[in-house]
Amino acid sequence: MEISDIKISENEVLRYLGYRGYEADGRVSALIKELSVVFAENTAPKSVYGIWDCSVDSSTVALDGMTINSENLARHLAGSSSIALLAATLGTEADSLIRRYSVQDMEKAVIAQAVCAVLIEAYCDKIEIEIAQKNGPGGLKGTTRFSPGYGDFDISCQKDIVKLLNCDRRIGLTLTGGYMLTPSKSVTAVIGFTSQCVVSTPAGCERCAVKHCECRRV
Repeated sequence: MEISDIKISENEVLRYLGYRGYEADGRVSALIKELSVVFAENTAPKSVYGIWDCSVDSSTVALDGMTINSENLARHLAGSSSIALLAATLGTEADSLIRRYSVQDMEKAVIAQAVCAVLIEAYCDKIEIEIAQKNGPGGLKGTTRFSPGYGDFDISCQKDIVKLLNCDRRIGLTLTGGYMLTPSKSVTAVIGFTSQCVVSTPAGCERCAVKHCECRRV
């Protein structure tokens, strides 16, 4: 997938910047457009995913020797007989550009962080659709993605996802000692496949347990 195919929403960038219901002035809008072009031209997102059979009960999800204890994830995957594990990253180029802006222009650095947050999510949206349409086992329907950190899906579970997908070798994605992804503009997620009718679930903010985050949609 070409990054040029991904549209960066200015409204989403503004949400990450804390503009709740407020319009940006001309300067901020111009910087968003400028930095959207910069990151589109200077980053090369990569992703990797795999599909496994799974078993799901009321509070656990098990696959290939990995057991995840999470009622929220289990509820999201209810009825799923298999799941896809997904990892995606904007790569080291995004981190390098953000560090450069942090030294040269803090206003640009802040906006760059928001632009990259929107860019990686938009990239994952495209990959999620691709997985569901082209790789759903036996025509099963795909759920939306659910990432470590949502609700009681512990962030430490990223360790097993990164290991199972061999992310270090395949897309250069690793973890810090605190289970944070490196490069920083990266995502891991789980997508379920079920023969049941897939009920649309809320977007990440609505299903996240962090109620006072400045980036919440609601």
